[in-house]
Amino acid sequence: MRTSPADPATATATATATAAAEERPGAELRRLLLAPETHTHLRLSPDGRAVAFVRTTGDGQELWLRILEDGAERLLAAHPAESLADLRWTADGSTVLYRRAARGRESWRLAAVRPDAPGAGVTLPAAGPVTEYWVSAAHPTGVAYSTREPGTGRPLLLRADLDHPDAPPRRLAGGDGTLYHRWLVDGELRPRGGVRLERDGSARLLLAPPGGDPAGARPVLLLGPDETADLAVQRFSRDGAVLYVLTGQGAPTRRLLAVDSRSGRAEEVFAHPELDVEGYPIAGDGVWFDPATGRPDLCAVMGRRLRYHPLTTRQKELSARLGTAVLVDRSADDRRWLVVDVHDDGPIAYRLVRTDAGGGTPRSTPVLVNRPALAGRRLPGLEEFRVTAGDGLPLPGYAMRPLGARGPLPTVVLVHGGPAGRDLHRFHAEAQYLASLGYASLHVNYRGSRGFGRAFRLAGNGEWGGRMQQDLYDAVREGIRRGLVDPGRVAFLGSSYGGYAALLAACTRPGLVRCAAAISAPSDLVALAENPPAYWQPLALPLRRQILGPTGAAGPDAGALRARSPQHALDASCAPLLLAHGARDPRIPVAEADRFAKKAITLGVPVRYLRFPDEGHHVTSDRNRTVLYRAIEEFLEVHLADH
Repeated sequence: MRTSPADPATATATATATAAAEERPGAELRRLLLAPETHTHLRLSPDGRAVAFVRTTGDGQELWLRILEDGAERLLAAHPAESLADLRWTADGSTVLYRRAARGRESWRLAAVRPDAPGAGVTLPAAGPVTEYWVSAAHPTGVAYSTREPGTGRPLLLRADLDHPDAPPRRLAGGDGTLYHRWLVDGELRPRGGVRLERDGSARLLLAPPGGDPAGARPVLLLGPDETADLAVQRFSRDGAVLYVLTGQGAPTRRLLAVDSRSGRAEEVFAHPELDVEGYPIAGDGVWFDPATGRPDLCAVMGRRLRYHPLTTRQKELSARLGTAVLVDRSADDRRWLVVDVHDDGPIAYRLVRTDAGGGTPRSTPVLVNRPALAGRRLPGLEEFRVTAGDGLPLPGYAMRPLGARGPLPTVVLVHGGPAGRDLHRFHAEAQYLASLGYASLHVNYRGSRGFGRAFRLAGNGEWGGRMQQDLYDAVREGIRRGLVDPGRVAFLGSSYGGYAALLAACTRPGLVRCAAAISAPSDLVALAENPPAYWQPLALPLRRQILGPTGAAGPDAGALRARSPQHALDASCAPLLLAHGARDPRIPVAEADRFAKKAITLGVPVRYLRFPDEGHHVTSDRNRTVLYRAIEEFLEVHLADH
């Protein structure tokens, strides 16, 4: 089927096929799997008696409050056609702060609402997008937030008074030539320095002592170009004397450091010899802090599953009693924890745990389920799927097959994005959707994925379309060897970098890959490396090194870049394609997808292109996700199913 995005015949055919898809067995389950998570971003109030959370509806996202004692709920703020993120309570529990943006825009604004006055929320003044914000136990009615000056892009640090949210904010720092990629702000809401990116792609963390002049902040950590990506500033100690950061600088894995703000000396708090400090995205970076002392008391790493490493005697007892539950949030007195049980074969369930309940299993109360409509359904789980790459590098990953199915099966390789993302042991709605259609899926942590140490991550530098791509092909061959994968029925599917890998597989290995679906995919490495979009400009040099290798210069490698670029490798032999892209995407311009689709159609490649005018880098609305995944279902039915 060769079509253009504006072909009216295609729309009619799609509507007919979609109607037929509704009548197929399992249609109701697939509809539920397509729907976005209903309850997300749960945050426990300081007194531990309520949670603020985001509820997703067909119209957009809403901020809600749930009282834990009786389960009563009330709407705090509704935001049709918007996305909400980064919820946080003020220390006194009087206000919930969050960021909001038009769907797909990634131009975040900072909003505040008082639970005792729902519907009366405000958006705090800021000339540009709000990139980060800080709240304080010492100043519960204050909030500091960073933005960028329109026109110049210079970073600004502002402070607002939540008792007078409509008043102009006070400038704390910035606008004076200070060029920080990220500010450092302590518990007194004082600027203490920042992270500065250098022209060669390296970074400096500059820090001033408590009460010192932030303009006189001095370098305390110097990060090479390959060390900037895994830096994560955590927080200051209560007295502001110590800054806690995660970094792989000078070590084989990402570790937790305590940096003395007066001497600049960094001491290791925790490190794992093989794995990076890391947690589930719903629970932060894998470091938890004691609410009473402000010091870290628990770290985690992620192998096949999350593994806790307590730093205090109290946490040794409590984390052991929690088992596999993931700690999300804690009350101010640390007597109540919000935890979540992560499952690979069902939705995730949030619980309130009483940590002061004595020995044995802590008392817990159910709170919310992220996908309540899926609760109780029998679904497949993930299988461990380890691969040894052609050069001997071990590659961890997972596989999923339909319930009761035996191989060899038609298989979709689901390629994660990043490329410094990773596949986790979790509920994978996309894989479940494919399993409901009768397809197996492979989820491979190819070299360059995060979480497995510095050497594994850096092994991906310069390997876009090279060894990273070969890792995926090696996984397919291993799946064939094990009798899981039907060698004649393999598809690739991915978003962002995963979409790039899917396109390249279709363009260069049509004998191995029968078809490919790519969402928000870069297709021209030459353009991405030499002239990245504005979104990537602060990280342009690290991005170039990731694509090009240690030299970070195109020059002699331009030919190799073209060979590894789907836009330039595309010819008439390419396997059938399904393309999807949001017109608002700031990371990969939609014009790049337009050019690729036009060239593919001109060459006679079977291609279908879905262009969403109201989406950005991710397809998030219920309506558009339904269109996208129904199209994927039809596409796989035509090109992968056994007829």
